[in-house]
Amino acid sequence: MEDDPSAIAYRLLTDRRNPVEPPDGLIGCLDAILRAPDIETVWALLRGAVESYGFDGVIYGYSPHSRGQDLGPQEEFLLLSTLDHGFLNTLVEQRYYRESITFNWALLNPGVASWSMTAEDAKMDGFVSSDAALQFFARFGMEAGCTIGFPTSSTRGWAVMALIARPGLTQDHVDEILAVHSKALFILATVAHRSMTALPYLGNGQTLTSRQREVLEWVADGKTVADIARILNLAQPTVEKHLKLARETLAVETTAHAVIKAAFLNQMFIRSSSGMLENG
Repeated sequence: MEDDPSAIAYRLLTDRRNPVEPPDGLIGCLDAILRAPDIETVWALLRGAVESYGFDGVIYGYSPHSRGQDLGPQEEFLLLSTLDHGFLNTLVEQRYYRESITFNWALLNPGVASWSMTAEDAKMDGFVSSDAALQFFARFGMEAGCTIGFPTSSTRGWAVMALIARPGLTQDHVDEILAVHSKALFILATVAHRSMTALPYLGNGQTLTSRQREVLEWVADGKTVADIARILNLAQPTVEKHLKLARETLAVETTAHAVIKAAFLNQMFIRSSSGMLENG
């Protein structure tokens, strides 16, 4: 199924590439993920790997500009999932993810949380999910699985991953799997997460052109508009136009903010397919 940009306000990737049979052993799989050239390849390798542990459903959410419990602008979400668009649209629009104990736990804690985790286990006394949220999760087969939170030293950028057990496995079965393989799943998910967040993030309508990226890179190097015009053999108004378009693309008001945001989205100083830096 192709993405329908008119139906969603965030970047969505669902089943564009079939799962890849992971290389033998955890180390081989991690090596393949670390060498992957794009998010799609990482995603395909991850899906293939977690399937070998009994999880055939995966949801990954990342918001590069979230801060604490504020998840940031919805249009900047990156959602990758094996589930369909209807599920993800409802999940985001109704904010049902906020009604998951393990989602809230994973925002604050690195590790693997079984879906058998209670509010007391999560130190969230009084937390209650609505009947609508519970029915929604059950309708899409989210009855057995786990949720993974990632370690970070940054004050921005949250990410959470959910692994959904294949049909026929109960939560007791999942807990038995986690008792043996929790550490391997955490390492696998964390390496995949860090690999994807290091690759260029092309959010909905927020992809810089090569020229917009080039002028921002020179600004990041401390060059003035006059400097950039001379270096690129362009008129100053042309440079100013590209900076204006870059600000509009990234939905920011100042060039300084555009530089910071482009850096967060890994859209500056990126390598071409030849392996050379495109600019600078």
